[in-house]
Amino acid sequence: MNKVDELVKFIHEAGSLKNIPRSGWLKIGIKDPESVAEHSFRVALIAFFIAYMESKNLERAYKASFYALIHDIPESRTLDLHKLSKRYVNVNRDVLKQQLGFSPELFDELNKTINEVKDFVEDADKLELLFQAKEYSEFTDSAMDYTKNLEFRTETAKKIAEVCVKSDHRWWIEFE
Repeated sequence: MNKVDELVKFIHEAGSLKNIPRSGWLKIGIKDPESVAEHSFRVALIAFFIAYMESKNLERAYKASFYALIHDIPESRTLDLHKLSKRYVNVNRDVLKQQLGFSPELFDELNKTINEVKDFVEDADKLELLFQAKEYSEFTDSAMDYTKNLEFRTETAKKIAEVCVKSDHRWWIEFE
C-alpha cells in the first residue's frame, strides 16, 4: 500500500472521532455529549490563541493549534476512556506513531514540536473542558465538578479561565 492510500485511511479514521462521545459527560448524564472531534476543534482554536498571546509567534501558534487538533487522534482506536477506566486499562502509547506510519518523518517532526507547544495545548485542553462544563452546567450542576482541580501553566490560560468562570455562555442573549 502506498503513502496516499495510508493517508486516506488515516483521514477516514480521524473522521470517526465525530462519532466518539466524550465519556466523562456520559458519566454525569449528559445525553448527547460533544464528540472527540468537536472537543479537538475547540482545543485547537484555544491553543492557537494561548500560544500566540504568550509568544507573539505566529509559527508557534500554528504548531500549537495543529498539535491540539490531533492530540486525541489515537482515540479513534482507543475511544475516549474516562479516568476511572484508565485505572484498569493499559493503552498502547504508540498509537499515533502507528497511525502516522505512512510518514515517519512527519511523526518525528511532530515529536520535536510537542515540547515546544505542550504547555499551550495542555492548557487549551483544560480550558476547553472548562468551557464545555460551563455550557453543560445549564443541564446539570455536577458538570462543574470536573473543573475543580484545573491548574494552568500559562498566564493567558489563567486569565481566560478567570473570565470564563464569571461569564454567561449565552452572551448573545443580549441581542434577543
